[in-house]
Amino acid sequence: MRASSAWQPEELMAEPYVVPARPTVLPGYLDIATRRRIAGWAQAGESGDPAALQVLDNGRLIARVIANQHRPDLKQAGFGDGRLGFDLLIPAPLSAHERHIIQVRREADGTELIGSPVVLEATGTFDDDLRELLRQVAGGAQTNDERETILAFLAQIADDLLTDHAHAQGGQEQHDHYRRLARRHGPEIDVKPRAPLALLIDEHLPVAGQDAGSQALLSHARALQALGYDVSLVAADDLSPPTGLQHALEAEGFTIWRAPHYASVEEILRRQSGAFNLVYLHRIGTASRYLSLVRHHQPSATVLYSVADLHHRRIAGQADAVLTHSPVEAEWLRQAVPQARVVCVPWAVHKREQKANFAVRRHIAFIGNYFHAPNLDAVMWFAHVVLPELRIRNADMELWLVGPHLPCHLSWPEGVRALGHVADLDGSVFDHVRLTVAPLRFGAGIKGKVLESLLAGVPCVMTSIAAEGLNLPSSLAALVVDDEASHIERISALYADPDTCQLLGKQAQDHIGDLFNADCTAASLRRAITIARQP
Repeated sequence: MRASSAWQPEELMAEPYVVPARPTVLPGYLDIATRRRIAGWAQAGESGDPAALQVLDNGRLIARVIANQHRPDLKQAGFGDGRLGFDLLIPAPLSAHERHIIQVRREADGTELIGSPVVLEATGTFDDDLRELLRQVAGGAQTNDERETILAFLAQIADDLLTDHAHAQGGQEQHDHYRRLARRHGPEIDVKPRAPLALLIDEHLPVAGQDAGSQALLSHARALQALGYDVSLVAADDLSPPTGLQHALEAEGFTIWRAPHYASVEEILRRQSGAFNLVYLHRIGTASRYLSLVRHHQPSATVLYSVADLHHRRIAGQADAVLTHSPVEAEWLRQAVPQARVVCVPWAVHKREQKANFAVRRHIAFIGNYFHAPNLDAVMWFAHVVLPELRIRNADMELWLVGPHLPCHLSWPEGVRALGHVADLDGSVFDHVRLTVAPLRFGAGIKGKVLESLLAGVPCVMTSIAAEGLNLPSSLAALVVDDEASHIERISALYADPDTCQLLGKQAQDHIGDLFNADCTAASLRRAITIARQP
C-alpha cells in the first residue's frame, strides 16, 4: 500500500513553506535517499495517528507522505503493528547535475528523522540509479508501439549526446564561448581562442615508413601542426584502426576520429558541421567521395586536394587548391586544368649520417610496394633481364627485393633475395647495400623509396621516370639511365667503385636534404593555403 506516499507537486508548489524550529529528534530513520526513491520509518504520535512527514530538497518542500506502511522488521522489533514505514518513488528523478540535500521532517513540528539530512553530490556520470531507472522504464514496455516510442526517444538522446561529444571533442564549445565573449566584450578579451582545426581524410591512417603516400600525409600533417593547426585524422575505410597505430599518432598530438563515436566520415562532417577551418583530402578515392559533403557541412573550410592520379581533372577543378609533390605533375595539371590552383608541396624525409663502409658492402636493393603496378613491372624486368648480366661481372652481387605485397607465386633467377616488408630500412637495408635501383618504366610523381635511399646516403641508379621531380644537378646525372645496356654498364661501374658510390651518395643526400625537409614542407603548405583562400 503506497497511498500514503502520494506525489503532490502542484499543490506543494502553490504554497510557501516555512521550516519550523527543530526541537528534538523524531524516533525513526531515513533508510534510503536517492534521486528517485526516499524511504524509511517514523514513530506515530502520542494520539497513535501515523506521522505526517515532509520531504525537502535543498530546503524546498517536494512531497508529503504518511508513515503508515507495514514493516515486518519494525513489528518484530516491538514497534506495535509495524505500520510505521514510508516509501516515496519520485516520478521525475532529481537532477544528477545538481547537489541535493534531502531532509525528512514531521509536519507538525519540524522534528527531523535520524539519518536526515542526506547529501547527494552532483555527478556527471551515468550512475547506478540512472541505469536502473532506465532499465525499469525500458523493461516495462508491453507492446511494440511502446517499444518503438522508447527506442525513438533513446535514439534521439544518443544522437544529441554524440553531437555534444563531437562539439566538445572538436573544440566547438570553446570556439562558440569565445565568439560570445568577443561579441559582448570586444575582440581584445583576455581569453585565448582555439587553434584553427584541420581535418585530414585518407582511406587508411598513415603508417610511418610504409609507403610514399603515408610519408607524404604524415609530413603534411606535421607541417600543419607547425603552422598552428590542431590536426585530426580519419581513415575512411577503417574507423577501428589498430590500437598501436592510433596511440602512436596520438602521441604526436593528432586527434583520431574513430568508432564507436563515429560510424562514417559523413557522420564526422555532419556532427562537426562548421567546425573545421581546413579539410585535406588525400588521394582521388577520398576526394571523389567526400568533397561535396565537405562543401555542404564545412562551407567556410579551405579544401586542399592532394593528388595521386593525375587523370581526375574534375575533382582538381573543384578544390580550393590542388597539391602535388612533383613540379612535373604541377605543370601538367596547370595545362590540363587551367582553372585549378596548383601548388607543389614536397614532403619531409628523415636525413641521417652516412656510414662510410661501402667497401664491405656486397649487395644492391630494389625497394617498393609491389601492389603498385609500376614497381612490379620494374622489378620483374630488372631481375630477369639486367641482373643476370650484372652477375656475370660480379658473382657476389645479390638483388634484395624489399617491400610488401610481392606475389608469392613468382619465380626468380639466381641472386634474388626477397626480404618483404622491412620495418627498419636503415639498419636492415641501407647499411648493407652499395646502391639501390629504381628501373621504373612507367608511372608518375615523386618516388618515396628513392628519396629515402638518397637521404640515407645510398646512391640510386634510376630511370628518368623514377627521377621525376628531384631536380638532380649535373653532378648526379650519372645516376639516371633508361635502357638495358646503360643499366648494366652504370651499375657495374658503380658497384666496382665503392668510393664513387659513397661520394655520389653524399652529394645526393645533401641535394635531397635541401629540398625535402620540414621547413620546405611547411613553407610550401603555407603558400598553398594562402593561394587557396584568394578570391
